[in-house]
Amino acid sequence: MNFFEKRRVKKGVQAAGHMVRHALHMREDVAPEADLAAAHAAAETLQATWSAREWDGMLAASEAAANAAERLMPPRPFPKWRENVEVLVVAISLAMACRTYFIQPFKIPTGSMQPTLNGVTARPQESRQWFDYPPLSLVNLALFGERYVEIKARDSGILEYLGKQDDQHAFQVGREVHLLRMTRKPDSPFFDPDQSMKLHVNLGDPVQKGKVIASGRVRIGDHIFVNKVFFHFTRPKRGQVVVFDTNHIPNKDQFRIRPDTFYIKRLVGLPGETIAIRDRHLVVDGKPVTEPQVFRRQVEDPAYHGYVPRPKARLHSEQSAILVGPREFLPFGDNTTSSLDGRYFGAVPQKALVGPSFFVYWPLGPHWGLSL
Repeated sequence: MNFFEKRRVKKGVQAAGHMVRHALHMREDVAPEADLAAAHAAAETLQATWSAREWDGMLAASEAAANAAERLMPPRPFPKWRENVEVLVVAISLAMACRTYFIQPFKIPTGSMQPTLNGVTARPQESRQWFDYPPLSLVNLALFGERYVEIKARDSGILEYLGKQDDQHAFQVGREVHLLRMTRKPDSPFFDPDQSMKLHVNLGDPVQKGKVIASGRVRIGDHIFVNKVFFHFTRPKRGQVVVFDTNHIPNKDQFRIRPDTFYIKRLVGLPGETIAIRDRHLVVDGKPVTEPQVFRRQVEDPAYHGYVPRPKARLHSEQSAILVGPREFLPFGDNTTSSLDGRYFGAVPQKALVGPSFFVYWPLGPHWGLSL
């Protein structure tokens, strides 16, 4: 018997020995006496042949030990499927534990934090392109969260505009209402053509059933991870992007805020501070805020619009202010031209804070990675 054959026999002996020892440990208190005696005898024979280096007898001893182990622990049906299911159950359990106690995923549905974090966005596209057909369309959706969308009239009639509905705009044709992804220009009644689906029909024009009303490329909002344990060890700081529970928003019914949902905003006010907005700057206790750097960016970067008061908000002018109470925090969206935030409903209690955002995990794009 050459070296390689001996090596193969040695591995067989080790595997059979492990199998029979494991079976004895697991079933010693419940297995029949005869099977236990046979397993002990097979284990002793295997050990004796190995100690004596009886290479010719080791194969038979290994087979006998394996058979004895199987009598103690008969193989279960579908062992590979069982193992895969067990691994899947453990993985799901660990994921649920992480979600419950440590890290939780959230998605950005609206544009209140743009351009720092994107909600669902759209841009015009005249018609379907070559990359909008499978399988490339599936790749675009899976990696970049993008897809081409056409809205066709479900009835015949005149195209009418009904107004904003949640984060979309409602248009009616006949008896049917269609929701389109449109974005208004800041402080303007007109839609931004670069940030909206393309309208193929003018308001007031007759539309036949089946005609394309609008088309565009829709991108799914950013999906983020939130650290749920961070605020158990450190106090929230100004400038952090946080997720908070809407159930703790004061007078949420007045602003039609849905319960049992979550908002994501940036903390701008800490307990005991007086917050105001002047000349597009955030003002805390009478002084403009320039640190951390995100507050300078808010004013200096043309992609942002600075902080603006709103007529029906608590911060309705540059003379108005909000006093943040003890153990309360004031959240603003980065896109203050279109954000339902603390300017309207005021500060939220600390118990409402879920945790800070720290990573955009999907879709792939300029925001992927550590979030600010």
